[in-house]
Order: sequence, then C-alpha cells, then structure tokens
Amino acid sequence: MIQETPSHASRDCDVPSKIIDSLLNLVFPETCIICSAPVAHWRDRSVCPECRHKAGTWKIFPPVCPSCGLPMPNFEPDSDCLCGDCVLQPPAFSGARSFGYYIGELGRLVRAFKFHKKRNLVEILVPFLVDAFHETWNRDDFDMVLPVPLHPERTRDRGYNQSGLLARSLAKRICLPCPDRLLIRKRSTVPQTGLTDSQRAANVRNAFDCVDPKQVAYRRILLVDDVMTTGATVSSASGALVRSGTLRVSVLTLARTGKN
Repeated sequence: MIQETPSHASRDCDVPSKIIDSLLNLVFPETCIICSAPVAHWRDRSVCPECRHKAGTWKIFPPVCPSCGLPMPNFEPDSDCLCGDCVLQPPAFSGARSFGYYIGELGRLVRAFKFHKKRNLVEILVPFLVDAFHETWNRDDFDMVLPVPLHPERTRDRGYNQSGLLARSLAKRICLPCPDRLLIRKRSTVPQTGLTDSQRAANVRNAFDCVDPKQVAYRRILLVDDVMTTGATVSSASGALVRSGTLRVSVLTLARTGKN
C-alpha cells in the first residue's frame, strides 16, 4: 500500500488547510480529474482517495527483465533471464525499474501531470517512485539523482520538466543530491509517441550531453523519468553519462508501457 510521507500527511490534516479547503470548495468546487467525484483542493490535489488507491493497484510485480525492467509474466518470479532485446542489444544503463503500468488510473494521473499542467500531482506520484526505489535499491547504492532533461524549447512550451519535478522530490525523500542542469538535452527531438523502435532510437541518438563530466566521474547515478517504453530515451541519456565517466547509471520511472 502506498502512503504519503508523514510530513505531507500532517500538513494535510492541519486546521488552516481544512479552512482553506472549505472556503475554496464553496467558491470553486473541484472534482476528481479521473472520476469527477468531489474533492478537497488542498488535501486531495484533484484526485479522490478511491482513484488514488486504484492508481496503486497497477503496480508491476516480478518477474521483470533484470536489465530493462520489462515485465515477463511467463518467467519465474526469481528468474534472472534477460528479455530478448537486452540480450541482443544491452542498454547503456545497468538496470531499470518502473512502479506500474501506464494504463488505468495510473496512466491518467501521469498524463495529467505531464500534459495538462497538473504540477501538484507530484505529491501523489512521488510516493509510487519511493516505493519502487526501496523495493529495488538502497540509498547507499547511489551518489546522486538526475532527471531526464527536456530541451529548453519544450520546457518553455510546457512550463516545467515533469521529470525534474519527480527527480527533485524523490531526491529529497531519499536524501540524495539532485544537481540542476548537469545533464542537458542539446538537440530538440520530436515526441517519441507513434514512432517505431528504430525511429525512437534514431530520434534521441546523441541528443544528450553532460556539461561537467568531473561531477559525474566515478559516480553512481539514478536517472528518473516519467514513462518508459522501449528505453531509447533513457538509454541515450545514460550513454551521455557513461561517456563522461559515470560508474553506473540505473533508471527509475513511474510507468512502463509494453514495447512496440
């Protein structure tokens, strides 16, 4: 079961927040972005408790590919077999994990967070990342957290980098640094949606760069993104870090789609 950190739980329950919620709900009634049930502005962050719970039920359980994290339901839970793609072409990262499937309530939350300017959803989504992180790694396994960057043009259009919000919030919860603009996207790319596997790889090839290799040399880095499909984007970003001397890159995402 996914729970918010105590600091957020206590803040949700304080008297001023309840008063603010009551006043806002009287003047500007808000409904759940998924099921349209009435919600409290501050406490629920646009998502009712039932839909928040349902989002957590889309969690991915073993067995998964130890390399890319792709669910492999036909294997034994403790299997260490790699998926076919990772056997034929190992990714630049050492291992990847995702909290859940990019479908249902979880998928709708991620899309609202990413495309519809629902930045406050980070407080609901990050506990899912924390859960997946602790099931796979320990804090001592890493030296820093980095987000997959957007190109500056895309950041201006969207208003924020959703992966940056996730990475910084996760880093605070697991007490690791999250340097700003250490990894950059130096080349603007078209959205990956709708592209074939080969087109995805070509689209993001050499799209990333590390601006200060000394900061990542011999470091163990956790790379954070919102959604993973074929892994082309995170593999390209990981490759830029590895070429800069990074000791190991691991990948953590909120959601995973099936490979096309």
